Amino acid sequence: MIVFNLILFFPIVATPLSPDIRERAEIGPKGGNIFAEDPEAGISVSLDLPAGALQEMTEITLVIHGSPLPKVLGKTHINGISVLPEDLFLQEKALLIVYNPTSYMTKRMILYRVVNTQFIIPLGSQIQHEDENWIEGTFYITGKFSLGTPTNPEITIQSKKLAEYNPARPLAYAVEGFDTRVALTAGSTGMYDFPAYGGPGAKPPDEYMPAPSCSSFDDEECLRWQKAMTKVEASLIWVEQHIITGNKSAENEERLNAQRALQEAIDGYLSKPSPANRCGSYIKAAAKYLEASMLLGINTENVSRLNRHLEQLIDECSFVFTVETREWIDHPSEKHDDGSITEEKMTWYGLIKCHIPWNEFLGTGNMKVRGEGNMSLHHGNHWIGGDENTHEETNTNWEATEIEGAVNMNYDEYGVAHPVANITIHWKGEAQSRMWGKRHGNPPYDMKGTDDRSYKEHKTYPIKNGYSEQIGNDRAGSSLKVYILKQPGDQRYNPNDCF
Repeated sequence: MIVFNLILFFPIVATPLSPDIRERAEIGPKGGNIFAEDPEAGISVSLDLPAGALQEMTEITLVIHGSPLPKVLGKTHINGISVLPEDLFLQEKALLIVYNPTSYMTKRMILYRVVNTQFIIPLGSQIQHEDENWIEGTFYITGKFSLGTPTNPEITIQSKKLAEYNPARPLAYAVEGFDTRVALTAGSTGMYDFPAYGGPGAKPPDEYMPAPSCSSFDDEECLRWQKAMTKVEASLIWVEQHIITGNKSAENEERLNAQRALQEAIDGYLSKPSPANRCGSYIKAAAKYLEASMLLGINTENVSRLNRHLEQLIDECSFVFTVETREWIDHPSEKHDDGSITEEKMTWYGLIKCHIPWNEFLGTGNMKVRGEGNMSLHHGNHWIGGDENTHEETNTNWEATEIEGAVNMNYDEYGVAHPVANITIHWKGEAQSRMWGKRHGNPPYDMKGTDDRSYKEHKTYPIKNGYSEQIGNDRAGSSLKVYILKQPGDQRYNPNDCF
């Protein structure tokens, strides 16, 4: 008779091998970089956050650990890295670059997120620079990371766990920081050991303790697009590993896993009612899902529907502002000492309407401006002196053939953005002029003509709704007013959104 003993493994608190190395920086919407180095081991880590990854000033900490994180893989090459605060959802991919001279870089090495003691998720877009011994990868969610070389069985097991992983629900594996693995032993000598904990040639946990189905959890968590994209991009890294190992069937299956994960995310997105603010996380998710579907070559009816939906949202959520300019001269009839009478009036009115596509707006750096506009001028100047008189009137109409330039986001010490438009307007116009009168005993004259009044002007406007400036008085002056018609920047990211 075979007797099965139940053995529970509890975590062991290890003494740090060396102190953690920590580097901190305040990073905001403009993006930034943090660099950390372990001079003793020679390991260095660079973290790049692009513009738009963060929506507000945030203290980011990059840690090179002195004690190892849970190994998960049997062969790891560093103790581990953390990007804190943990579980921070980024709006754009962060780039993690690791230089590790302690071991030779190979195509088999991967950067990965340490989810818990049993589960890892590879970073996306990985590149191994074998000659220089450094590797890079991208991620959307901060946390714990490490570098290792998976064996063929580990690739199979971890890719299987990734396929079963539902990012909308709690993990079905071990609890972070507490190993709940259960080993079955045959008698007192048949206990399974695990390579992740130094045991020789052990069978993987799935062979003795199947993971509960994700459907066993009732409370669905928030499925943000970053979670779905993390799973999809990780599947593509396992595809690359299967290619390296020559496992064609597993490669094909992994591609299907990536497509299924993305398709489920798209289906879930389209089935949810749209929020009141459609120009925040909602449109961002649509853009990211569509980008991934093009990468994977998915062309289903729901993807086409998503594409149409995104086009509608982009039109709806474009950042739109208008600038109204006026100039005037109002000199009414005035009689002078010599008996002559003069009068001059001028009205110059212009209105431009500019837009910044949503995806460029969220970039928060230099955002291209496009637009249209019209401008008109009426100018009349009259002089009457006894039998002599001169009159001039000009009417000019312009159309903006092109508006180019950008909006620059200037941030103050509190991280508040102050957008300023620096644009060039190409005006195409035609003036219709008339001159008439009688001078110095000459016969009366009346001349009409047209001429080209096209020109280019450079303008700078602070983009603030209701901004205005005026100089002069009722007799002569100019004014400028700025109106923001659509501003998707308001509440463009809501941490409670599940898209």
